Amino acid sequence: FDSSAGGRAIPPRSMGKVDRCEKLKKEAANVRRRVVAQTKVAERNAEKEAKEQERLQEERLAEERAKAKQSGPTRFERAMQDGNSNSTFARASKVVGQVEESGSEHGEEDVTAGESSPTQRTTQPKKEERVSKKKQQAARHLDEITLLTLEQKAARQERIKMRLLRMLGIGLFLEAYRDRGSKPAAKAASKESGKGKKKGASAGQEWSVGRVRETLNVYGGPILMVLFTLALFGARIMGEDFVPDQMTEDGVNHYEVMGVASDVDSMGLRKAYKALALSWHPDKNPGCEACAAKFSKISQAYEVLSNAETRKAYDQRRAPDGSLESMSSVDLTGEDFEVRVLRSNEVWFVQVYDPTDGFCNSFHPLWEDIAHKYANVAKFGRLDAVKHRRALGQLPQRVGMVPLVWRFARGLEPALFMPSVSAMEEGGSAPLGRFVQDSLPKLAQISSQGEFQSWWNRNPSRPKTLILSPAVRRGSKSEHLMQLQRAAQLWGEFSDIRISDAKTVKLAGAQAPGSNWTVAVKAAGPHGVVTEEVMHLPELRDVPNFVQDTISRLIVNVQAPHVTVRNHQQLCGPHGGLRTYCLILVNAPKDGDKALDELNSSRTSFLHEVQELRSSDEDATEEPFHVQPARVSTSSSRLPWLPVAAGPSFYAVWAEAEKAPAFILELETRRIAPVKTSSLRELYQQIAYDEMKFKELSEGISLVRALPDPEVPLRREMLHILTTLPGGVSAWLLLAVSIAIVPELSLVTGAAVVGAGVALIVAAWPLASRRALGLLV
Repeated sequence: FDSSAGGRAIPPRSMGKVDRCEKLKKEAANVRRRVVAQTKVAERNAEKEAKEQERLQEERLAEERAKAKQSGPTRFERAMQDGNSNSTFARASKVVGQVEESGSEHGEEDVTAGESSPTQRTTQPKKEERVSKKKQQAARHLDEITLLTLEQKAARQERIKMRLLRMLGIGLFLEAYRDRGSKPAAKAASKESGKGKKKGASAGQEWSVGRVRETLNVYGGPILMVLFTLALFGARIMGEDFVPDQMTEDGVNHYEVMGVASDVDSMGLRKAYKALALSWHPDKNPGCEACAAKFSKISQAYEVLSNAETRKAYDQRRAPDGSLESMSSVDLTGEDFEVRVLRSNEVWFVQVYDPTDGFCNSFHPLWEDIAHKYANVAKFGRLDAVKHRRALGQLPQRVGMVPLVWRFARGLEPALFMPSVSAMEEGGSAPLGRFVQDSLPKLAQISSQGEFQSWWNRNPSRPKTLILSPAVRRGSKSEHLMQLQRAAQLWGEFSDIRISDAKTVKLAGAQAPGSNWTVAVKAAGPHGVVTEEVMHLPELRDVPNFVQDTISRLIVNVQAPHVTVRNHQQLCGPHGGLRTYCLILVNAPKDGDKALDELNSSRTSFLHEVQELRSSDEDATEEPFHVQPARVSTSSSRLPWLPVAAGPSFYAVWAEAEKAPAFILELETRRIAPVKTSSLRELYQQIAYDEMKFKELSEGISLVRALPDPEVPLRREMLHILTTLPGGVSAWLLLAVSIAIVPELSLVTGAAVVGAGVALIVAAWPLASRRALGLLV
């Protein structure tokens, strides 16, 4: 209302417009104030929650640090105190410092930037507070990770330690001692928690889930170690009866005792007996009980063979009707089967039979007939499948039916003959005879002059023997040719033997093709001198013995081979009825030319003395004997083509020889004598004139187990090592450490560690290295 306007009223629209603008401004200001207040309240609440969480974390960390300090300062604290700049924790502290510095720099930049604005200056304390919180959180986070890592590592070490102690049995006593103090508290807690509860269901649930796992964790390791120890003792007990050189024979082959063939005439038999009697007579060997026993066998054999009637009865010997006793083959056992058959250079035919089986009874006469007929061609033996089940595991395949006949020969896969009733009814022993003939190792043949020249001039250090027949005789099955096949198999380790005919091969020094057989030998003697020898023989029957004698003489003159279980009979056994002594050179150099020169000089001098003595005195009784040099090494090579070390019993044998670098061993009588002189130029004279003092080996010493055996099964050698005290303790500790550590590793790391351990064992174990390289080469 305006009085100057005559009392007229002012329109209300202009007045209301101004009021609404102010009102809107006031409402907007109120909204801003409420938003700011709510934001501040939310920030204060968030800050309170953050402080509460920080307080809880600090309390938890303080408790963990207090527990850790009870056992001494942690690695983190020691590293921080020592100031070791190379430690992981020092590097972590540097990272924290860099984070703090970077945070402070950012904070200073924010402050500097905010000085230009009053609004930014008001927010500067908040930014500094946020930066400090971030630094504190980063430090706490890093400290938590480090502490967690240390706790995990300490827990892992504690588990490994307790697991190892449990495996060794010590952990059981420690846990029992700790449980003694915790039993009262545990009983009280169980009484309080057990009020009002049924014990049956809770106990059953506890055993099914927790207690079983805990019991296995505590007692599983000791039980496993006890089982491992029992297994070692069992292997030791089972291996104690393996004495391969204590062989038993139910029958005696008188021809083998005399060292003659089955078709020897009376003059040859008398000559062989005279030579053996001069060598083995008790008067010539005072104090030698084995010599007296040997002479008794020689006398018995000569008594049987020298009489025509008793010899005929012996040649036609048969077992009593209805009996499975064999008179033409030897009975093998589980103890001697491996060394006599599988470790022999001979060709063996072994019959597996059951004495209660009717078919075996029917097959027995046929077996006896073939074994007697081919006695000079191969060795025949029998294995009782009921009595000697242990030996059945060494056969190439499982025995399902009997009888079976196996052929074993060095370097060849075993051959099997299965008799049938129909074949026996039609052909009798003929099928078995054909199997013997066809399965004998074949002689390597030369088919052209060029092939001969290439073979003859290749590898001069390897002795070679060539047999030339007067005509082509391929497919011949004569007994003498089969004896030649046996000789080639028996001595093939020491000489490369091949056969051809005089029309195919032209050899210098050989006669024109005719009716004579030609034997040519080429070998590199001492100092690398190559010698060739050609000999003509009128009959094939003379060739097998000549080849054996020539190679035997060749070994003595030009080389001292390494003796093994397989070749010890060829090296140290009787040669042509002569008494044989084996000169063992321990750790001799590869080129033993000096020892061979001295030995050859001694032999030549002794033979000259014997010849002069016989020419001057008709009653002279000195007879030549044979000394075979052989080498033995006490260390084994990891390469399969180099010699292997001697057997486990060698050191006992060597101790009997006073650890001399060379000693004489007589295999037949088990006598030994050390060579005390530095030179071998008088060795033959020392043996002949009893200047060398022999003594018999103890009964408990196994000669065969003393010899090197490159073919010994890896499993048996491992059992032998584990059954010794050092080997068993080492394996026991290795198993305990492996079981304690491997569960803490990842799958990949565990596989890598196990593989590295196996590779290390193979590299450290010479026999395993030889087998592994043998598979690769």
